[in-house]
Amino acid sequence: MNELEALALALEIEKRELNFYLKLAKKAKDERAKKMFLFLAQEEAGHWEVFEKKFLEEVVKKCELPKVNEELMEKLIVKADEERLSEVDAVKIGMEQEKLTWEFYEKAAQESKEEKIKKIFEELAKVEKAHYELLKAQYDSVMKTGIWMDYQDFSLEVE
Repeated sequence: MNELEALALALEIEKRELNFYLKLAKKAKDERAKKMFLFLAQEEAGHWEVFEKKFLEEVVKKCELPKVNEELMEKLIVKADEERLSEVDAVKIGMEQEKLTWEFYEKAAQESKEEKIKKIFEELAKVEKAHYELLKAQYDSVMKTGIWMDYQDFSLEVE
């Protein structure tokens, strides 16, 4: 997969993750869960913006608009019926999705020839991994105590 195809795929992943978290926030009953899902949706929107900017630069530079590899996309998106998921199950699905995404971004960074694109994928892989850690800590808290923690209790700073 070339860099332009990887960027196109990343844009689609971020759009689907944004939509996933917005749907979960809309149906969340617990206010802390709702805030966490909205925070994650906002994060994904920011990633989308980063990828979109670089994608458009590459499209103009290469005079080419790639197609998204639908077969690969299917492997990178966790299937879930957001309407029927409990908040806890939604967190588990979110963890699985964030892990798939960070692993894809790490691979895309390794395969990238252009340093700027490589750095974008490396940085966002770290952020996606931090999202996974947030969701895992939230899952562990709810399963042990039945209490949702405020997402602001977590540091999402990446090195």
